[in-house]
Amino acid sequence: MKIVSLIITFCVSSIFTSGQTNHYVSPNGDNSNPGTIALPWLTIQFGLNQLDSFDTLNVLSGIFTESISIPLSNIYLRNYSSDSPVIDAAGNTLQLAIITITDKSNITIDGFEMKNNIQIDAQGILIEGAGSDITIKNCVIHDIHFSSNPNATVNENTNAQGIIVYGTNETTAITNLKIENNELYNCRLGYSEGIAVNGNVDGFMVTGNTVHDLTNIGIVVIGHEGTCPDPANDQARNGLVKNNVAHHCISPYATCGGIYIDGGKIITVENNISYHNGFGIEVGCENVGKIADFIIVRNNVLYDNEICAIALGGFDYPDGSGKVTNTTIRNNSCFQNDYSHSGNGELYISYSENSTIDNNIFYTTDDDILAYADLSQPDLFFDYNTFYCESGANNLAVDWNGIEYSGFNSYTSGSNTNTHSIFGDPQFLSANISTPDVHLTSTSPSINSGNPGFMPSLNETDMDGELRANSIVDCGADEFYPTNGVVENFVTSQFMFYPNPFSTQFSIQANSALNDANLTIYNSSGRQVHQENHLIGSSISIRCGNLSNGIYFIQIKQDHKIISSEKIVVTD
Repeated sequence: MKIVSLIITFCVSSIFTSGQTNHYVSPNGDNSNPGTIALPWLTIQFGLNQLDSFDTLNVLSGIFTESISIPLSNIYLRNYSSDSPVIDAAGNTLQLAIITITDKSNITIDGFEMKNNIQIDAQGILIEGAGSDITIKNCVIHDIHFSSNPNATVNENTNAQGIIVYGTNETTAITNLKIENNELYNCRLGYSEGIAVNGNVDGFMVTGNTVHDLTNIGIVVIGHEGTCPDPANDQARNGLVKNNVAHHCISPYATCGGIYIDGGKIITVENNISYHNGFGIEVGCENVGKIADFIIVRNNVLYDNEICAIALGGFDYPDGSGKVTNTTIRNNSCFQNDYSHSGNGELYISYSENSTIDNNIFYTTDDDILAYADLSQPDLFFDYNTFYCESGANNLAVDWNGIEYSGFNSYTSGSNTNTHSIFGDPQFLSANISTPDVHLTSTSPSINSGNPGFMPSLNETDMDGELRANSIVDCGADEFYPTNGVVENFVTSQFMFYPNPFSTQFSIQANSALNDANLTIYNSSGRQVHQENHLIGSSISIRCGNLSNGIYFIQIKQDHKIISSEKIVVTD
C-alpha cells in the first residue's frame, strides 16, 4: 500500500458585508438585524445561512423551535459564553434530525440542549456522507423517541437515535470525528442506539460522554451493515471509546450493552464505567461471514449489569453471526454482574479467535458463576486473572465449552486455562453494589498478580490516570500506589508518526530534537518486537520490515521517562 500525505492550506476571504467572523442569534432577535451581539438574528438556521467559511455563530440563552441543517463547511456553532440555548423540536417534522450535517468538514457543535424530537427515525444529531474534523461536544440531548406512546410496539421499523454517524461515501471516509463530553438520556430508541458510529468512518474518538436511561444500547461502533456501498470500507475503524459512563441502558426486548463494538476494527475501549445495562461491554459481529478485529478492552469498571460484565465473540457463529478475532480483554474490574441470574456470571464467551483475557478481576454475585463459554475459542490466552466468590473457591461455577465445573481448582485444571490465575478477595475499597469503589487496598492479593510479561500500551493508564507498573502489573482497573495522588503521568511531546499504516518503514517528526532516546515497539499482546536505542535528532526514519500485519504500539523514552506513545498499524 502506498500512503500519500497531503497538507492542504485553505485561503478564504469573507464576503460578509461587515467583515466580522462572530455572529449572534437570540430568541429575542430579528432576522432583519445585522446579527451582532446588540442586534442578533432570531433563528439559528437563518444565522447559519448568512455565514461564510470559518465564521462562528454564537447562540444566546432561550428556546428555539426549529430543526437545523449545516449549510457549509468550516463553521463553529456554539452557545454564547455561559448561555444555555435549547433547541426544542416538539412538533417539528421538517427533517428527522434536530441537527443534520451532510458531506461537511471542520464543523463544531458546542454547548446546546436538544430535546423532544418524537417521530419514527427521530435523531438528535445526524452526521452522514463524508467529511473530516467534525466535533460534537458539551451537548445535552434527551427525549428523542420513536413514538409519543411509551407502550408503543417495538419492531425493526421503530427507531430513534441520539447521535448517529453514517459514513456512507463509497471511497471517502469520515475522519477525525470527535464526540466528547455530551449527555444523552431518557430516549426510547426502538431497535436503534444512543450514540452510534457506523460505516466508512476512519479515525474517531467517543470520549467523556454520559449515556443513561435509554431503551437500547448506549454507545455502539458498527461495521458491515451496508452503510457504505463498498464492503471494504463499510467498517468503523481506528477509534477510541474512553472515559464514558453508561448506565441504565436496558432494552425490554433484547439484551443491549452499555458499550458495544459490532464489527468494528482497530478500536480501544478503555477507562469507561458501565453499570446496570444489559451487558457491561460487548464485542461481537452480527453479520455472517464478517469479522470484528483488533479490539482492546482495558481498564474499565463494570458492575451490576443484567447479563454479564463482558460478552465476547460471534454469538451464533458460523451460521447466524460473524466472528471476533485478535481481541484483548485486560485489566478490567468486573464486580457482581448478572443480576438477572441468567447463568452467564461475569464473562460470556461465544466464538473468538486469537484473543487474550488477562489481568482482570472477576468478582461474582452470590450465584458464584464466573463464566459461560458456549463454543471453543481457538488460540485463546486466558490467564493471570483474579477470581472471587464470597462463598469460597470450592463453589466457583464455570460452564466451559459444555462442561460444568464446580470449584476453582477443578475449573483451571479441567479447562487448561488460568493456570497462573488466583482465587482471592481483591479487597476493594468498597464492595457495596450500590456504590462500589474498586480501588485496591494495600493487602489486596490482586497487587502484582498480573501477567509478568505485560507492558503498558501507548498512553495507557489505570482508572485514575495513573501509569501502569513497569514491573508486574496489578489485576483490575486500579493500579495500587501507597498514596492517593497520581504518581506519574506521561510527559507529553508532540510527535508525528507517518505514514500510518505503514509497510516496512515509518518516520518520526518531533517538535524538538531528541537526545539519546530509546524507541520500543510492542505487539497488541504487549510483547516487545523491535527496539532502537540512542535516537538523536528531530527527524528520524525507522525500518522494521519484519513485522507482520497488525496493530503495534510505539513507546519513546528519554531520561527514563515516557515522552511519547502511539498506536500504529502495519499493512501490506
